[in-house]
Amino acid sequence: MATYTVQDWLNAERGPSIDHAPKKYCYNEQEKAILAFYVGEARKPQIQGAEQESLYTIALILLSAVCEQIQKIPEDDLHVLVDNLVERIRNEKNYHYNNAGIREIVLLFRTLSKLDTFSSRYVSSIINSIFTLADSRHRFMDLPDTVRQDVYTVVEFFFKKYSHILIQSLGISKLVDGFLDLATFEKKAPCLLVVFPLISHMSRSWNLGESELENLFKSFIRYFPIKISGLKNDSLRLSVKMSDCLTDCIVSNDFYASYAFPHFITSLDDHWNISATVMHEICMVICVCVEKYSKEKLAIWSNSLWNSLKLIIWDSQTEDHIQDSLMVIRKIAISLAYNEPNRGESPEKDFLTKYVLEASNDCRSRIIDSPQKFLASTGRIIYCLASCCTQALSLVVTTILPKLLGLWKDLTLASEKKMLLSVINLILRALIELLETTLDIYAVGAIKAIASFQERLIETLSNAVVELKQVSQEASAGKEYLLKNASHFVPALESLALLFRIPTFLTRVEQGMIVQELNKILVNSSKEGIIHIETLAALQKISIYRPTVFADMILPSLLDELPESVTPDNKGKKANMQPVASLLDDLVHISSHPCHRELDIAASKDTNIFWYRNFNCFVDHLFKKMDKLFLIKDQVHFSTAIVAAIFKGLKLLDGELDSSHIAKSLSESPILPYESIWTQIIQKSITINLQNNFLSTDNKRYLSVRNLLNKDDSLDALFLHLVGKIILLVSRSKLNTPENNIVYKFYDQSFTKENTQDSNQVESLFLYQQIHDAGLICNPLIYLVSVYPLIGVQPIENDDKKLTKTKSRLGINKNAGNLAVGAILQILDNKKFLIPRVRTALLHYTQILVAKFHCSIDELQDGGKLLDFIESLVRNSHEKSPQYVIQLYQVIVYIATASFISYDSNLMRPVFKLLTDALDPESHDSNISTLVAQSFRLIPVESEILNKDNYVQVRALRKGLLLDLTKPIIEQYRMQCQLIPQNPSLHRTAKNNFLIAIIGILRNIEASLVLDKFDIEELVTLALDGTNVSNDNNAKAEYIKLVRVLISERPEYMEKHVEKIIERMIERTHNTLESPSDANFECRILAVDVLRLVIENFGSDLTLPKRIMLANELAVAKDDCHACVRQAAAQ
Repeated sequence: MATYTVQDWLNAERGPSIDHAPKKYCYNEQEKAILAFYVGEARKPQIQGAEQESLYTIALILLSAVCEQIQKIPEDDLHVLVDNLVERIRNEKNYHYNNAGIREIVLLFRTLSKLDTFSSRYVSSIINSIFTLADSRHRFMDLPDTVRQDVYTVVEFFFKKYSHILIQSLGISKLVDGFLDLATFEKKAPCLLVVFPLISHMSRSWNLGESELENLFKSFIRYFPIKISGLKNDSLRLSVKMSDCLTDCIVSNDFYASYAFPHFITSLDDHWNISATVMHEICMVICVCVEKYSKEKLAIWSNSLWNSLKLIIWDSQTEDHIQDSLMVIRKIAISLAYNEPNRGESPEKDFLTKYVLEASNDCRSRIIDSPQKFLASTGRIIYCLASCCTQALSLVVTTILPKLLGLWKDLTLASEKKMLLSVINLILRALIELLETTLDIYAVGAIKAIASFQERLIETLSNAVVELKQVSQEASAGKEYLLKNASHFVPALESLALLFRIPTFLTRVEQGMIVQELNKILVNSSKEGIIHIETLAALQKISIYRPTVFADMILPSLLDELPESVTPDNKGKKANMQPVASLLDDLVHISSHPCHRELDIAASKDTNIFWYRNFNCFVDHLFKKMDKLFLIKDQVHFSTAIVAAIFKGLKLLDGELDSSHIAKSLSESPILPYESIWTQIIQKSITINLQNNFLSTDNKRYLSVRNLLNKDDSLDALFLHLVGKIILLVSRSKLNTPENNIVYKFYDQSFTKENTQDSNQVESLFLYQQIHDAGLICNPLIYLVSVYPLIGVQPIENDDKKLTKTKSRLGINKNAGNLAVGAILQILDNKKFLIPRVRTALLHYTQILVAKFHCSIDELQDGGKLLDFIESLVRNSHEKSPQYVIQLYQVIVYIATASFISYDSNLMRPVFKLLTDALDPESHDSNISTLVAQSFRLIPVESEILNKDNYVQVRALRKGLLLDLTKPIIEQYRMQCQLIPQNPSLHRTAKNNFLIAIIGILRNIEASLVLDKFDIEELVTLALDGTNVSNDNNAKAEYIKLVRVLISERPEYMEKHVEKIIERMIERTHNTLESPSDANFECRILAVDVLRLVIENFGSDLTLPKRIMLANELAVAKDDCHACVRQAAAQ
């Protein structure tokens, strides 16, 4: 400890400070001196004045610090010290200086209580002395908030630690009264956050009498409700904490229920004058009380609460009030419900039955008295009651459902019938929710209750469906005003779907009749109408929860609606596929969702997982239909529509899979869920042939498009394109795992005859040889299918960045570069006419080989690497046709995109330079150089192939590098601007090309990156020049957008360029018959928007002539030939 003297400690300038030292058993001479000083010298009553009061406070702080450092004070000394402090707190002689240091004394009480020699006999005098702060002198409320908070904290400490001593010596009544005297006028939140928990503690832990409980309740209920508010997080947290503490006070003793519930009911009855926020707080606290109070106490007040809440729901126009009231009604029912272990308790304690019956009878009476007024609101009450437990649902069904079903015949308005159907629907929803969360043994009663009305319920819903059909037919006959009436019967559709989820509720015959009616409505209703949409949703839900019904009834019935074939018209044009496509689309939405249940019959273990069963069944039927169509002439379009439906369904199903489905697939048989689709779709589109039809062990197989029996027909590109997309989805599905991957399972690069057992067994796609050996290509359309497994394949787990293991497993290690070369040669082969779909497939394939399989590192068969091969093609391109050159640069652009996506250091810069060199119109035809310039916009963006879905890592660093590589192009543009043109046409084309290429990069990179990378003046000049670019409205529009960004982000730099900006924008917006604009309407709209920004940012600085000119030009824009331009100018 520091060796300060007593006088040092009393020096106000130095202030008290004591070193942290280990706890000691007793005190030393210096500490004795400090104690003696405080007890002796510092207590002299003749010392007065503010300066001396501060000395007392310092001395008390010092004393507290000393006491914290020691463990024992002799009992005599401690007794003197405590008496001294108590006397000072009491201040019976009302000395002015004794009111100094109250906080320090109170805290010192707590410190002294922790000493070994502290005796519990001191506690009563300490608490009594603290209570005197709230006497008639009102000293306590004059204390600062922080001091009062400390006092409450110390009282809480003694009340909890020495409660038995205090109760014995002072009595509970005196303790409660003394504490309440302290807290009577308390309003500050930090203090109340100590007061409320202490009240909760006393209410729970002390044996309080009714008078004490009543006094405590009156002390805290006056703060209710605490409004949860505050714009700042701290204020909101404080409000929530205050509300939680007050709520805990209210529920801390069952006695409070008799006072709290009447208080709440009074507030509920006055709900017209309560805000939604306060009403919500009241209802939330009621819910806590309902949950915490005993059932006996709650039962006494449950009906009174119900009588208040029901009026709010039936009469209030405030939706928030209604929702809060429904929440309380439901909470009461849940709290009154039997606990499962106590199901045998006596009927007189069946509080739930009494509560639900009274509420149900009131609801029934209201429905009968005025269905039009009360059906909707009462239905919400019924749902809240019925959904809380099976016992409540049984009571609600028995009491209300018979009246609802009987009311159907008395209702004449469609709107009333809609409300009644909605109430029935809510009851069924409540039952289904309970069945999903309740053990079967407890759900039996609820099922029996609703089963007793089975016939009447089905009859009512069937009558509603009949009326729906009748009204729909009349509406389709020209009475369109009846469509709204038809929509009133829609709730019946959902209710019928819910009936299928109730175990053993519907017989097989009833299921068939309902499905038949729903299928008819689906087929005959307008696809965009609400009836069609809801019927589709009903069939979808039935299929998800009853796959047996789907397989046996829904699917066969709807498939029967498909024609055997489609017939072209007399002129030989395509048949109208719209009805077929529409029905297939409906089938997709019904079947392409994971099932929630297994079939009703036992399924073999080696079949696919049950959640996939509906879709698998749907696809199998479509494949059978396709087999039949292949035998009929002119049915390729029909078959294509089927493949499109499979693709859409697979995409929908795979997108809905979650982790549980994937985990389930891992634990099942080695048969993958999509394996059937993979094998069948490939077999129906591709076949294996032998080269030269020669059967020898050396002959290699090749793939060709399947031949149809009808020689006049053949599978078209769209059919095969969709097949490829299906293969892609299957290849990259989450269901594939490193241990069980469909691509690895069926991928084979062997082409010898002995591995061929059946020419139709083409589940394995022989990609490597097909691409590499051009002599084995029978039909280029084969690429529409064969390239996609590699595009979508999931890399092997823990593979390196170059995917060495994956490439080895696929048989393309060190050969990916050869595959890319083969694909490029196929694209550039002018002898083969490749349709756009095939060319695109090969381009995507090449991109994947670059970005995913890093083929740029492979040594090619003919020497060199992929970059060397590309550069040789460019060198020799001058001898080729323009079409060849265009295709070559298209390949280079796609490769450049892939190389930047994957940040391939071997390709990025060299390939970008090849494209940059091609911008010069003197190197190639000017049209070719312009096309190259326009293709720059493809380089920075992700494509439909180069993304994480296909396991391609998209590198963010590429954007910074692209901006760096763009700077030399800007330099070339500047140099081009300074040259004296020898050929004005080529000079203009070159400048345009540079501008188009530059904005192609900048347009797809965040503005913040662009602004950081380039000098602002350089960007301004570039943007203004770009607005004049010719023959490319896309580039012109992007430059105008850049001007807009610069004005918004850097207005201080743009101010000096205002005149030039106005001039360039007016050149775009001025569009008259005499002087048409060089910009399309999109550019003109953007230019008007830039002028608006100019006026907003710099309007006050414009000269009067400029303002007049702007006004005139905007007036011209208001007369533009395009409505959107006129609208933009008017704004």
